[in-house]
Amino acid sequence: MKELDCNCDKYLMLKKEYESYQNTAERTIQSISEKNIELERTLGALSSIVEISRYINMHLSDPNLIQIINDMMLGILGVTYSTMYLMEDDCLCVKVTNITQNSNFLKKGELIKLNKSEAFVLNSQTPIYEENINDLDIHSIIGVPISLADKLLGYIILEQSLYNFFNREHVNFLSSIANQIAVVLENSFLYKKLIKSSEIDSLLDIYNRRYFLEKVQRIIRDNPLHSYSIVMVDLDDFKKVNDTFGHQFGDEVLKKTTKVITNDISSSGIIARYGGEELVIFLYDGENMTEVYKKIDGIRKKISENVVNLGLYRTSITASFGISFYSADSDKLEKMLNIADTRLYEAKRTGKNKVVAGIIK
Repeated sequence: MKELDCNCDKYLMLKKEYESYQNTAERTIQSISEKNIELERTLGALSSIVEISRYINMHLSDPNLIQIINDMMLGILGVTYSTMYLMEDDCLCVKVTNITQNSNFLKKGELIKLNKSEAFVLNSQTPIYEENINDLDIHSIIGVPISLADKLLGYIILEQSLYNFFNREHVNFLSSIANQIAVVLENSFLYKKLIKSSEIDSLLDIYNRRYFLEKVQRIIRDNPLHSYSIVMVDLDDFKKVNDTFGHQFGDEVLKKTTKVITNDISSSGIIARYGGEELVIFLYDGENMTEVYKKIDGIRKKISENVVNLGLYRTSITASFGISFYSADSDKLEKMLNIADTRLYEAKRTGKNKVVAGIIK
């Protein structure tokens, strides 16, 4: 009897140990399974990041790159709406979105303001937007800043109609994408800045001589049957202004005079700095010579009436003009420039503050 009881005790102990082992094994298997699922999710996210990174690096100069990235996130994350805001004139403006109505943009702008430069996740069992003219109510929103060196460049905002859809993993994923977008935006900015510096005069913010000549050559080449005008402009007695008031005031005179001309020809021509205080204008109109002359003479009068102020100094200046016409004078840009320059010299020689467009006596 004692032997039977002993065997029974051993059986119960073995059973208990087995059950304990079985529970431990099941928990271990469950834990491993969960870790495998987590690993698969992580690998999936990394794969998506790598894929987007590869695409970004291959298409850095693509003007539609931001739109393409936005579309890729819609597909990869399966969200309802995706919107990218970018900073323009110190304001966050919608750059790309798949939202067809703009009812939510204002409220999203307020969310961004409240969470400036910080990622956020917002989940709500009731619709987040009280008024929604889109197809689906939104119950989950995630926002991740696009930043570079503590400078806010924009925001990625994703929305989902399902409640509690977004979590910390989405923040990490989007942050990786946002970092790459930030680099793209910065490279694009530097590229545009480099291009601008090769085309624009830094003082007057108009074309420089080299780019002006290239641009006008292309226009004439592409439209050889059209009529054009070239106008050479030189500020009268500009050296005297510099000597009297200093070069800083002289620069202000140049800028204000250029502004007068630019305002008058912004839609009808191109202006560039030809050298020093000399400017050059290309007008698309060369057919009606009388009208071109009247236009330039009107600019001349405005310049003479324009008073320049800087600090304690105040003065006005005049300018002389020489005009040549494509086809009437020449069908070559170089010759047109030479003729306009000769007529400018004649205007200076015969009293300044005038326009010479016809035959020089």
